Amino acid sequence: MIRSIVLSAAFAAIALPAAAGTAFTAKLAAPADGQSSVVAASAVWTCEADTCVAELNRRTATVRTCKKVASEVGVLASFGSADDSLSEEDLAECNKAAKD
Repeated sequence: MIRSIVLSAAFAAIALPAAAGTAFTAKLAAPADGQSSVVAASAVWTCEADTCVAELNRRTATVRTCKKVASEVGVLASFGSADDSLSEEDLAECNKAAKD
């Protein structure tokens, strides 16, 4: 009985951090036009002025995810998390999907 409780606690300690999302930021090239939130890449992005933020269930920034955000909010000046951001080349590719 105690063994199963210890194993369950150990599993929970390992699994819970993996389930947590990563904060991503999309910096807009121009301030948002009154949008307070949009849904893109299976997340709700909260936008204020020229910055949109969301919790994503991934650790790395990808062009694919960036394109989904740009198609909703417009041209981005940067995209990524505290640990990973898109390169200038990847950001240029991302912005091809930006809404007008």
